[in-house]
Amino acid sequence: MYKNIWNKLAKNYDKLWVQKYSLAPTRKKTISLISKLIKNDSFSLLDLGCATGQLLAELTDIYPNSKLIGIDKSSSMIDLAKNKSLLCEFFVQNSQNMDFGEKSFDFITCCHSFPYYSDKIGVMKNMKKILKDDGYIILIQASINNIYDKLIMTIVEKTAEQAEYLSKEKVKELFDTDFEIILEFELKEKFFMPTIAGFVMRKRF
Repeated sequence: MYKNIWNKLAKNYDKLWVQKYSLAPTRKKTISLISKLIKNDSFSLLDLGCATGQLLAELTDIYPNSKLIGIDKSSSMIDLAKNKSLLCEFFVQNSQNMDFGEKSFDFITCCHSFPYYSDKIGVMKNMKKILKDDGYIILIQASINNIYDKLIMTIVEKTAEQAEYLSKEKVKELFDTDFEIILEFELKEKFFMPTIAGFVMRKRF
């Protein structure tokens, strides 16, 4: 049922209702965080679950000297992403089996894709491996913390792929052994939106 759902959604992805109240605010927040954390404008960044490449296209306009790479399991999403920016690299790749060298990136962004990974520990370990020692992970996702969140995300799940929307506490518990959370926040554009939780993390040593 869910095998080709992202390929089917790709064509209209940039026009979905979640863009206004969830995805666009997420990109705005992510870019704001990066602007505060960068040491120079030639940083390297990997976007996990990059979809149609909206975040990287926006980052390219601001930081043309940066090395930006996006991966997504949907070939249709990647095809659209490649048309957005010639300065970025996009690959069809599963985030649970990332094919990059150790300590390759200053930033790893994971915006709204983490709930869809069945092997979350494996993805987290891979992120640690390919993140530079002084790098940052920016993780933002819908999060089930109460009955209202559960109701809304149960409805949303029916429009996409089966997912596990971890509570804020479960996210912290999952990453705690390998990462230090240096910032935790929530995005709330409208009162009817579920919890969208965000975290900025660095490696533990």
